[in-house]
Amino acid sequence: MNSLEHRLHIGLSISLLLLFALLWFLGQKSMDDLTHEFVGSRLDHDIESLLAALEVNTDTISLKKGKMSPVYQQPFSGHYFVIAINNTPVIQSRSLWDQSLIIPTLKTGERILNVSDGPTDQKLLQISMAFNKNGLNISIALAEDLSAINIQKLKFKKYFFILSLIGLVLLLFIQRIILRLSFKHLEPVFSNIKYLEEGEILKLPENVPSEILPLVQEVNHLLILLEKRLERSRNALGNLSHALKSPLNLLFQYLHEHSDGIDENRHSNLINAKKQVERINQLINRELKRGRIAGKGSSTQRFNALKEIPDLISVVKQIYSHRDLKINVSIDKTVTNFGDREDMLELIGNLLDNACKWANNKINVIVTREIEMDSSQSIESNKINITIEDDGSGIEEDQLALLTHRGIRLDESIDGYGLGLSIVNDIVKLYAGTIELTNSSTLGGMQVNITIDINLSQSTPISMT
Repeated sequence: MNSLEHRLHIGLSISLLLLFALLWFLGQKSMDDLTHEFVGSRLDHDIESLLAALEVNTDTISLKKGKMSPVYQQPFSGHYFVIAINNTPVIQSRSLWDQSLIIPTLKTGERILNVSDGPTDQKLLQISMAFNKNGLNISIALAEDLSAINIQKLKFKKYFFILSLIGLVLLLFIQRIILRLSFKHLEPVFSNIKYLEEGEILKLPENVPSEILPLVQEVNHLLILLEKRLERSRNALGNLSHALKSPLNLLFQYLHEHSDGIDENRHSNLINAKKQVERINQLINRELKRGRIAGKGSSTQRFNALKEIPDLISVVKQIYSHRDLKINVSIDKTVTNFGDREDMLELIGNLLDNACKWANNKINVIVTREIEMDSSQSIESNKINITIEDDGSGIEEDQLALLTHRGIRLDESIDGYGLGLSIVNDIVKLYAGTIELTNSSTLGGMQVNITIDINLSQSTPISMT
C-alpha cells in the first residue's frame, strides 16, 4: 500500500471509528447515570416520606395509615420498600407480596444506589439508606421498576445508533472527497513532470502546494546543475575536438610529405604513425558528428521517435552529402516517447552512421510498437522494435557476432573501428533490451534488430552521454 491518499483515508477512518465508539460509550454511560440519578432523587423523596410516616416506640416501629401512595399497595406494581431494624426486615410494602428486597449492611447516614433483580424478573433501581431515630438503627430500602424507562432508553439508543452510523458514513464520504480534492492539486505536478520528460519545459513550475514546494525547488536545482554540467561537457568535448583537428591535419600532412625518399624501416614507421593519426582524426570526427546529431535538448527529455528520427536522418544526410543515399522511414503512429533522448539519438545515430558507410544507396529505418495483453486485458508487455537495414554487401554469418565487440572492424577500408556498434550494444544492455545482427532478406545488406521495453526505458535514469 504505497498510496499516500489511501493511507490517510484509512488512518482518518480509523480515527473517526474510534471517536464514534468513544462517544457511543460515553453517551450510553451518561444516559444510564442520568436516569439513575433522576429516579434516585425521586426515591430519596419517598424515603423521606416513609421516614416521616414512621412511628417509633421503644423497640418497635409502625407506619401511619394513609401516608404512603397507593402504588405501594398494588402487588408487583414496580414500586417497593422494606424497613428494617438492625438490618432485620420489619415492614415491607404490600406490593412485594411474598417477595422481599435485599438490604445491604449500612452505617448511619450511608446511602447506596444500585440496580437489582426484583419480582417477575423486573429490573429495579434500589436506594438503601440508614438512619437513627429515637435510638433505633433503621434501614430503609426503596426500589422502582426501570422496565418502562429501559424501553425508552432502548429506543433512544437505537435512534442514536442509526443517526451515528449515518453521520459516520457521511463524514467518511466527505473525508474521501476532501482528500481527493486535496490530492488533485498534485496532478499538475505529474503533468509538468511529463512535459519535462518530453522537453516541452526546462524546469518544474513552483506554483505548487507548500508541502511539496521544497521538493520541486530541489528538483529544479538539480536540473539546472545537470544541464550546466552537460553543457560544459559538450562544450569541452567540442572544443577539444576542434582544437585537436588542426594540429592533426598538419601532422598528417607532414607525415604524408616526408614519407618519400627514406629508407624502408623509417618508411614503415611513418606509415604506422599515419595510421594512428588517421584513427585519432576519425575518432574526433565521430565525436563532432555525435555532437551535431544530439544537438541541444534537456537532459531529462524522452526520445520522440516521430519527431527526432526525421531530424536525425536530415543530419546524417548532410554528413554523407557526397553520397546519393535514399533513407526510407516507417514509424508506427502508436510509438510513445521512450528512453533518454541522447541515448536513443546515439543508438540510432550510430546504426545510421554504420548503415551509411556500408550501404550502396538504400537504407530502411523501421520503428514499431509491440503490445501483449494478459488474460485480464491489462498490458503485460510494451516494447519498441527498431530495425535498420542497408543494401550493402552483407556480412558472413560467423563474423556477425564479432561486430558488437569493442574495437572490432571487418573492413579496414571503411572509416570506423567498431566502436559504433559496441556503444550501441552498451546502450541496449543499459535498457535491458536485445540486439540481433543478421543479413537483410529484402535489401541484402546488414540488418540490425533492437527491442527495448518501454517500461524499463521510462525508469532508466542513466544516460550514456
